[in-house]
Amino acid sequence: MPNPNLSFTTTLASALADLGIEHACLSPGSRNTPLIAGFAAEKRIRAWPLLDERAAGFFATGLARATGRPVVLVCTSGSAAAEYHPAVVEASQSDVPLIILTADRPPELRGVGAPQTIDQISLYGSSVRLFIDAPTPTTATTSREAADLAITAWRAASAGIPGPAHINLPFREPLLTDISSPGPEPIDLPTENAAEPLDLSHLTGIIDGRRGIIVAGRSNDVEFAEACVNLATATGYPIVADPLSGLRHGSHQLEHVLASGDALAAAGALDLLTPDLVLRFGPVPTSKATRSWLEDHPAVEQLLIDADSRDATSSAASILAVPLAVAATSLNAIVTETAPPEWTSRWRALDKAASKAIADTSRIAPFPNEPAVARIVMDSAPPGSYVTVGSSMPIRDVDTFGGKSGRPIRIFGNRGTNGIDGVVSAALGTAATGRPAIVLVGDVSMLHDLNALGTAAQLDLPLTIIVINNDGGGIFHFLPQRDPDVLDPATFDKYLGTPHGTDFVAVATALGLEASNVDEADELAQLVSSADDRPRLIQVRTDRNDNVEVHRDIAAAVNAAVTATLT
Repeated sequence: MPNPNLSFTTTLASALADLGIEHACLSPGSRNTPLIAGFAAEKRIRAWPLLDERAAGFFATGLARATGRPVVLVCTSGSAAAEYHPAVVEASQSDVPLIILTADRPPELRGVGAPQTIDQISLYGSSVRLFIDAPTPTTATTSREAADLAITAWRAASAGIPGPAHINLPFREPLLTDISSPGPEPIDLPTENAAEPLDLSHLTGIIDGRRGIIVAGRSNDVEFAEACVNLATATGYPIVADPLSGLRHGSHQLEHVLASGDALAAAGALDLLTPDLVLRFGPVPTSKATRSWLEDHPAVEQLLIDADSRDATSSAASILAVPLAVAATSLNAIVTETAPPEWTSRWRALDKAASKAIADTSRIAPFPNEPAVARIVMDSAPPGSYVTVGSSMPIRDVDTFGGKSGRPIRIFGNRGTNGIDGVVSAALGTAATGRPAIVLVGDVSMLHDLNALGTAAQLDLPLTIIVINNDGGGIFHFLPQRDPDVLDPATFDKYLGTPHGTDFVAVATALGLEASNVDEADELAQLVSSADDRPRLIQVRTDRNDNVEVHRDIAAAVNAAVTATLT
């Protein structure tokens, strides 16, 4: 008689493949053996062997971001399931579709002291779109039940606002008796209707002919960039575009996209050229200067479009809870009059002046410096590549100094929770698509995810890892805590500066990766631009204290350029 566990998991994997699932991340264990066998047998799904569940969670998150489709995570019972939690929270906050399958003990072994057992019921709390504690498979369990569970999980992860769906799967022993199972039965696939344009004619009066700007936050929708630039063309509005918006790089029209939106906001451009209307798309941007201005100016009319209805600034006059691309297309349809020509031309002049000041970074500070690293990485990333950027200083530097280009590259980051963990693992997930992949990460973040270097060597994925090593937490030097009148310098350095002395070239080499130190700008540009089919690590050493002064000097140059342009 076929084993009921294997019959169930084989049908589950087949149904998910029918639904378009292409990748599953499998971590070793005993209780999840039926799941491993079921997914390993499904040839339409690429099964990735990943030793560490915590890294596997971020790997799946990066892969799902890059493909736009749910990725399956499979682990055994106990603390293994808890290791997924950081990635589940990130995926939830950044609307990334995951299907999490955690193996578990059957009900009679829960709460009685059985080994490797924890309470897995609603383990991830409100961070999942769906939780189901599935029945234990028996000889009476039908293929239809397994297929229905697959459809339910897929819909919860994909439909509406995407995110993680968690299915807890108890299995009784014997977990497997043999590897034979009846072939899965075909299932009726659900159909999803494309989102229809909206009738927003009631908003015509607030857009036409006004001096407006567009603030575009993070977006996973690959159609949003084209829809947003079409709207900007129709309205004449400049776009302050977050690096993760998809607007800063690509074949779409870039004339309305500001290359230096964050630097202009920090230089006071929004006060010098105050808009009548702000069209906000998605979550608040990385740019603190832009975010603070929005928060401080609720009297300026702000229309927020966000499917999650998230207004972190509490300053939006109204919110449209609809997909970003649909809203941008629908707004475009009602525009009949552009902004005054001088409004558009003045913003372009400011952007040109600020961009020139930023491009002159080499005159302000010698290489290596962190703004220059960010600029070189973005200028040198090959067309078609995926660039993952770490939180803390790297994403801020890419925002301020990364510019824009017509090369079709996509930028990703763990900005749902702004965490520094799992960055390299997430980048490995993007590399699993076969595209050239790059990750720009800080040293403390790299320390959080060192086992990703082992995974990179194991899977031999084409990822270029650029580590900015300033021997500690460089971002804290920009905060008030750095003031000796606020916090004792020795305490600051020990607990926030956190010098660690790690040589990442030595670590990477020990784990079997190609690795090198780089201290010349041309060499960094050449290494980033030359796509490699193997993983490699590049270490760029900088100084935390000098970094603060470099940023201040560049900001001063931008301020001077803005003032000169408007006088």
